[in-house]
Amino acid sequence: MAGTLTLSIEIELGWGVHDLPTVTHLSDGGRREREYLDKLLDKADETGVPISFDIVGHLLLAECDGSHDGPYPAGWFDADPGTDVESDGLFYGPDLARRVLNADVDHELCTHTFSHLLCGQVSDDLLDAELRRVRELHEEFDAPVSSFVPPRHSRPNDEVLRRNGIRVARYAKSRRSPTHAHRFKQLTVGPAPHWAPRVEDGLLQTYCTSYPSLTALTLPSGQEDPYRGYQLFPLAARKRVHEYNLRRATRRAIESESPFHLWCHLYDLSNEDQWSVLERYLEHLGDIPDEELNVMTMKSLGDRYLER
Repeated sequence: MAGTLTLSIEIELGWGVHDLPTVTHLSDGGRREREYLDKLLDKADETGVPISFDIVGHLLLAECDGSHDGPYPAGWFDADPGTDVESDGLFYGPDLARRVLNADVDHELCTHTFSHLLCGQVSDDLLDAELRRVRELHEEFDAPVSSFVPPRHSRPNDEVLRRNGIRVARYAKSRRSPTHAHRFKQLTVGPAPHWAPRVEDGLLQTYCTSYPSLTALTLPSGQEDPYRGYQLFPLAARKRVHEYNLRRATRRAIESESPFHLWCHLYDLSNEDQWSVLERYLEHLGDIPDEELNVMTMKSLGDRYLER
């Protein structure tokens, strides 16, 4: 039996921080994120590596007036520009979904809620309304949604997911934010940990770290430099360590025949330092025989576990 690897990438752009004061990690209009998405999709086509893309539903809109029905907290949509994709590419992105779906490789378009909703802090009714809206939007793209990634790892009521057709959910094992020292130890001493998926009443739960693991926190995150303490170490060394840990974790998945989940945000990889490592890693994955490693989307993982 082969090892199993799942890669998931969150496409949020401006919605990922619409309730926060900072956007310095993002490029103007999402230009760089789109550029690196194209690079990623081209390399995935070349290497035959499928990816689950977790997209915020509002990005599937080409335009809107900035008003959205629902029992939302006051001011929730204050950042919504109420314009269109040509004017505000950080808040609208149907082109992103089309790029993913038009790739040669059979990628998956998952949902990250409609508005980057913090699921554990809102009512089931609001989450239910968002998932119904998401299902409608995904149907317009002929991309039915069956996998879910909660924004900021804020865990939802699983029953709401089930009644909206969700079969697979990605959850973090711990939502605690580690210190810089703890993160540096995690990123340099050993690879990201593995956790076996679990089926709960027909919902497959696949587990990941609370921090991005496909990219490195020791390298620039999007357009933002890493923590100053990391910069004391040579850039080339930080890149080598990250690539080594990715390969080491993959080898462990093969040898143990255990499932493994790596994730990041699209903006995380949208600079040359992160991309150069990820590009080589995708090439490495493409060279591994199928009998040793299966790279599976969340949907495919669900098919394997739920149809036993």
